[in-house]
Amino acid sequence: MTSQLVLQDVTVARGGAPVVRGVSLTAPAGEVTALLGPNGAGKTTLLESISGVIPVTSGTVSLNGTNLTGLDRVARARAGVAHVEQGRTVFPDLTVAENILVVRRGPGVIDQALELFPELHKRLDVAASLLSGGEQQMLVLARALASRPTALLIDEMSLGLAPVIVQRLLPVVRDLAKSGVAVLLVEQFATLALKIADTAHVLASGALTYSGSAEELRSTPGKLHAAYLGETAAQAG
Repeated sequence: MTSQLVLQDVTVARGGAPVVRGVSLTAPAGEVTALLGPNGAGKTTLLESISGVIPVTSGTVSLNGTNLTGLDRVARARAGVAHVEQGRTVFPDLTVAENILVVRRGPGVIDQALELFPELHKRLDVAASLLSGGEQQMLVLARALASRPTALLIDEMSLGLAPVIVQRLLPVVRDLAKSGVAVLLVEQFATLALKIADTAHVLASGALTYSGSAEELRSTPGKLHAAYLGETAAQAG
């Protein structure tokens, strides 16, 4: 069976009010699936419901045929879900190497991180708090990958970073997908995400207004704009 992350009719509420409503999507292994939408659309909430930060109100989340819906965050991580959250959440007092090894110890863990991000080689013994924003984001990605996930959730990786750093990181995300990981990418810069994505979904006011080819949105800016405004593909067409 092909490895994939599947959401079926997922609804998520905060404070009793639904933030995400009836979302169904599939993120296949080997592909980048972009989740786009305006601020406040529910994108972060949806990722948090997949990784177990917050519970799903209704619907199901499954990975590789295993239903994760009733599992806590630790169990979901063990099942293969890694979540790169907003804000570059490093352990500031630990070194770069310690940040990576806190996830998984063993031969090759550090080498794998350095293969992806050779920039970290001379920073292994440096406290994470002393890294630049770009270096911290590299570390967060490297740490997530140390758990050997089959599904990688990335939330606003570009937030607060210089464009040159974002351009450095996006090809790495593309390569990770090619290695067999199912990548679900939330990104504020839609044009950048669509350059590396295979499939795209647009979330507006908690509901999907577009699901389809990333290339279609790249080549039809009007359709992307309409989806952000909450129009469905049928309405936009």
